[in-house]
Formats: sequence, C-alpha cells, structure tokens
Amino acid sequence: MLIENTQMKLSYYRSLYDIVVPENHFLRKVKEHIDFSFVNPMLKKQYCETFGRPAKEPEMMFKLMFLKKLNDLSDERLGTMSRKSTT
Repeated sequence: MLIENTQMKLSYYRSLYDIVVPENHFLRKVKEHIDFSFVNPMLKKQYCETFGRPAKEPEMMFKLMFLKKLNDLSDERLGTMSRKSTT
C-alpha cells in the first residue's frame, strides 16, 4: 500500500541546515537541479492500494539509493546512516 505524501516533512532544525551546510555544497546542488518527484507516479502501479502495510515512500528510497551509489556505500553503512538521520 502506497500512501500519498503530498508534503515532505521538514525538520524542526531547518534553519540550522541553512547555517551549517554551505550554499555551494554538492548535495544542495543535487537537490536544486534534480527533481525526484517522477519516482512515486512511476511506481504507483507496483503498490496495492487496498491491501498491506504502508510502504516506505519510493521517492525517499530512490534518493537513498542515489546517495548509496554516489558515495559507494555498502547496504549496512547506508542503513546505519539513514537511521541516524531520522532520529
């Protein structure tokens, strides 16, 4: 089951992000130039709308896989880093 997430949850520390991460940081440029919004509509048919537990948002999973490939991370390292960023 895929739940439509119409608005991304922003951290309470959004202003801290603007202070800590430089404006010319590579990931800021990625966010500015790559629109990942195509992922959810493209994969919508792969999820049952009436049965099963809610799935992780495909767009978020795609971004994690993008970062994994970009930084040559193992599955274990990616999992550890993603859990730390959500706590």
